[in-house]
Amino acid sequence: MRAITLAPPAVDPMLTGMAWAPDRDGAPSPPEAGVVTGGRVDGANGSAAAAAMDAPAALAAAAGASDGGAPASGDATTRVAAAAASDAGRVRVVNQDAHWAGQVGHKGYLAVVADGMGGHQTGEVASQQALDTFLATLRSLRAHPPAALARAAQAANLEVYALASERPEHQGMGTTLTALLIDDQVGLIGHVGDSRAYRLRGGELVQLTQDHSWVADRVRQGLLSTEEARRHRWRNVITNALGAGPSFRLDLGSVDVRAGDRFLLCSDGVSAMVSEGLIAQILTDHAPQEAADALIAESNDRGSPDNVTAVVVEVAAIAQRPKRYELPTASDEPTSVEVGDTMSGIREVEDTFPLRSPLRLLRRQPWYPYRGWIVGSVYLLLLFVVFSLWRG
Repeated sequence: MRAITLAPPAVDPMLTGMAWAPDRDGAPSPPEAGVVTGGRVDGANGSAAAAAMDAPAALAAAAGASDGGAPASGDATTRVAAAAASDAGRVRVVNQDAHWAGQVGHKGYLAVVADGMGGHQTGEVASQQALDTFLATLRSLRAHPPAALARAAQAANLEVYALASERPEHQGMGTTLTALLIDDQVGLIGHVGDSRAYRLRGGELVQLTQDHSWVADRVRQGLLSTEEARRHRWRNVITNALGAGPSFRLDLGSVDVRAGDRFLLCSDGVSAMVSEGLIAQILTDHAPQEAADALIAESNDRGSPDNVTAVVVEVAAIAQRPKRYELPTASDEPTSVEVGDTMSGIREVEDTFPLRSPLRLLRRQPWYPYRGWIVGSVYLLLLFVVFSLWRG
């Protein structure tokens, strides 16, 4: 995996003063001036929004308890800020990208990018419908975060596919979806399609997702170089999307999150036009909103033929809290799961990110596969002892 290294970014001092807290009825209290809770970019002309979250100690304790771990001590909090920008690009009239960033209850801080496909109006419907369904499902679920991400993606796929099947004008539509959920020190990434997620840490930019596209498959097979893939006429052909069929392939991975990290979620309109070196430089030199705006400007300056969307997430502080789920041993590589309209794919995710429980600990003991033989042997031994005592 390629990495670009630059000087480490400075944490935006404006982030330390931003605060988010629920008031008594659960609705968010008004943010400080200049901060918008939640962010969405729509429309062909493009717009920008910023989101910030600073959970107070009481909310942090509740979040820790809901994950089955001990609440963080003292005033430890997880503080995250996000900013976004989007535009139709230099060729297209309609912006078919959709995005969102904000807090999702006690599950953590979420950022999502969806890039619709299927022609005029249809792609816009697919990305927005997938995003709305994904968010609504994620908020309503009580499952642990990895399983909740998978079930939300499943619901989004079935919703878009049903809409495409029922309405002839929407046939063939689909969308990518890349989501980052920051659950304190754990970052969970759900990915479908060729939008991307990056992390900038200590000046090093790392791509966290693998493109589900025809050219990306050929690059991984060694048949095309990265530069050849950028220029290939089939560079926009994706091999996996939400809504294109009753099932899809979900990449679900985890990364560690530290204070000072910056994450970028972007549609392929950005990653295809702006080099990773320039992306790293922009994320390093600018505050989140300025960075998002600069990425869109750089894409358009290069004559972007596609819609362009960038969501920049900056982590100001992280509270270390135990989680009620385990992470895969090889957490650097995402788990690829086939998700359909049944629970089999969800069960696979639950097995990959299992809940911490006494039964789970027992199953990990070396003697557990022989439990039947052990119990049977103990039973026979007890019978022998009882019989011997009775005979004596």
